[in-house]
Amino acid sequence: MIDDDLRECGEDLVINYQLQLRTELSTQLQTELSEEQDSLVREALMEWLSPVFTDKAKDIDLHFFNKETDNIRRRIQDVINASQTSYTLNLPKENYTHLALANLADNNELTLGGKEHSETMSLNLSSTSSLRSLNTGVFTARLDMTVSEASQNFEVYLYMINTAVALVIDTTDCDSLVSIEGTLNDVACGFSLRDSLFSYVRPCAFRLVNVPIRRPSGAPAVHGLIREEEPATTACLATVGMPSRDDAPWTMTVRAKLIGNRYATSTLTLEEPLKAGDVRVLRLRMNEDGSLGGGDNQEVGISVTLEWKDGGDHELEL
Repeated sequence: MIDDDLRECGEDLVINYQLQLRTELSTQLQTELSEEQDSLVREALMEWLSPVFTDKAKDIDLHFFNKETDNIRRRIQDVINASQTSYTLNLPKENYTHLALANLADNNELTLGGKEHSETMSLNLSSTSSLRSLNTGVFTARLDMTVSEASQNFEVYLYMINTAVALVIDTTDCDSLVSIEGTLNDVACGFSLRDSLFSYVRPCAFRLVNVPIRRPSGAPAVHGLIREEEPATTACLATVGMPSRDDAPWTMTVRAKLIGNRYATSTLTLEEPLKAGDVRVLRLRMNEDGSLGGGDNQEVGISVTLEWKDGGDHELEL
């Protein structure tokens, strides 16, 4: 009689993966920009944000760690181009910590580190002073699994970790505006997959992008404002970044350049947290001197610094 230890032979199990997008982009933008005059901005933001706020994953990366030793036991990387997929795996009968992520392969700023153990596995941003807007919606999930002799099915739901902010600025009163730039500040610099916790151990800022707004056919050309195809009285700046802390405000810095080598720097302070998966739209107005006013956003605190440069034109880093 031979007592064979068959635990390492493994058991077949089915794991189903599905991306869960909490924000319906079209509905959110329609709610935030509901007026008829907002239609061009709404269409521009819809086009610009759609590649990020989608529940379709190009790639998926699956990690299975032994729960007792926290060593990696299995990793699967695949291109799925779908919102859901399923795998039948054969894993030894053990307790596992399973970590999954999607849409990371083509992301221009986030990288995966600490892959050998679930405790150290994290998504990290580079330490540059200002980061590019994230170009993919990154989704993650964690699941504790016990593989036994019984037939088993597991459901894994992945949720987005990044977020987006858009500033819609009425520039009617600022005839001397040349250009606008800015950053989203005080947001997370990393994310721990096992604990589902964001990291704020160092400052992190994302550059705002001037979102092109197409003028209707026959509209007059703009005298050098932002881009020639945009309406003269509206500017739209946006970025896809990371969430803010729940217990501290976050800020945005917006710097307007005016004719005559003048600059106005407005710092916006917001108390309501910026959550993962959110799309936040702020409507502001620009004063004659290039500073920003609150517009319809009573919850936004604004401080302004005005600059006049007599000599050469030197761009300060935000």
